[in-house]
Amino acid sequence: MIVGIDLGTTNSLVAFINGEGKPEIVINERGSRLTPSVVYFKNDQEVLVGELARSQMVLKADRTVSCIKRHMGSDYQVFISQRGYTPVEISALILRKLVQYAREYLGQEIEAAVITVPAYFNDNQRQATFLAGELAGLKVLKLLNEPTAAALAYGIRSEKKENILVLDIGGGTFDITLMEGEKGIYRVIGTGGSTTLGGTDFDNRLAQYILTTFYEMTGVDLTADKVALQQVQVNAERVKVDLSTVNESSVLIPYITMGEAGPLHLNQVVSRAAFHKICTDLFVEIRSLILQTLAKAGVEERWVDVVVLAGGASRMPGFRDMVSEMFGHAEIKTDINPDEVVALGAAIEAGMLAGAVEHIEFYDVTSHTLGIEDNLGEFVPLIPANTSYPVVQSKLFTTVEDDQEEVIIHILQKDDLNTAGSEGLVSLGRFHLEGIHKAKAGEPNIDVTFAIDKNGILNVSALDLDTGTTNQVQITGAVYSGNKESLNRRGRGLTVL
Repeated sequence: MIVGIDLGTTNSLVAFINGEGKPEIVINERGSRLTPSVVYFKNDQEVLVGELARSQMVLKADRTVSCIKRHMGSDYQVFISQRGYTPVEISALILRKLVQYAREYLGQEIEAAVITVPAYFNDNQRQATFLAGELAGLKVLKLLNEPTAAALAYGIRSEKKENILVLDIGGGTFDITLMEGEKGIYRVIGTGGSTTLGGTDFDNRLAQYILTTFYEMTGVDLTADKVALQQVQVNAERVKVDLSTVNESSVLIPYITMGEAGPLHLNQVVSRAAFHKICTDLFVEIRSLILQTLAKAGVEERWVDVVVLAGGASRMPGFRDMVSEMFGHAEIKTDINPDEVVALGAAIEAGMLAGAVEHIEFYDVTSHTLGIEDNLGEFVPLIPANTSYPVVQSKLFTTVEDDQEEVIIHILQKDDLNTAGSEGLVSLGRFHLEGIHKAKAGEPNIDVTFAIDKNGILNVSALDLDTGTTNQVQITGAVYSGNKESLNRRGRGLTVL
């Protein structure tokens, strides 16, 4: 059995194609379709995942890990009992639990999986997700972009040409994808978004609002009280969900702390209007990212015929009002549960790979420009953003010093929406090419090749055309600090031929 997995920031799901050829969500041990992406280390031998782990977040916050997806592809570690755990290891525990649910629910072994990733994930993050799947004991057949999965779930099969915008806002990420569809063939023409903007940010704003209001009423600051802080955070998430269907929601936490006169209780009412006001800048950022993505693809709002909404945070009235204002002329699809739409799409992709579902052709594109750093510290692009993949691109380089015997190839990614930090550059890793042809500067011919596979994972190789010396690397780097180290200073840089 091949399953589809939505590995989410807040919640994760696993789905499959049932006997009727339809995608179906697996029910977990608590009868729920959503499994919280939370891991609790009870002791050195026992680890809990899901709702049982989430229930420990208040009292055992120091042994509970959540929102790990936001750290995928980085060198971040969480330390439990003096041992460091990477995002890959934590994610593997979540995936292993999902596979267990699927195995018990279906009564058969799970052979492989399609795992979804945000379209705006960089190569480090994709590679980390792939490794997490392998560490969980899965054969990862494909990393599927989440917006593409959402489009699959809606079964868009119109014979006429349609221009589709997918807006996927989950717990920790916001993905924007533009695609053209006609007669079962869909081509992505542009992607955008942010890997650090999602429902969690709205939760945090609500939590801060509750804490500030409590301080103004009582003069007591709860920010240093970890247990109280976690209780407020849990209630903030609930209030956000409530305000999607009602105009106000109450927060009641008895005995949250002790005051000079005795125990204090937190009792507040939060209105939808107040929530929208404190999150105004987040909605402005979302709107700006959508407009930037449209502009990068060379289209305007009127170009969009269909809008597909995905991710639990897409239920927020402020989000839907903004989408209706921007794309009121388009058909806005909201009839599938936004929490489940990505997992259902992943199951459909798994079904297509297994030959159980009619094949639909999807052509995704790179979300970032990829290249290398030359000897002067400048970025040299090899694969522009919005390039369809799989793809292979090469460029000739040469040495910068006489008798240079090796070069260091520093692989970089440029964030064209400039949200990645200094100059929008992310380091994807470095590797050496040694034993190159000794000659005067500018004479050697060094071919650098970038190859992006079906999963959007980058492989880089370098070949000295004069000697046949070659080396290659699969990208596993870390976030670039922006401090450019001059490779030329050490005589190992290279420049465009």
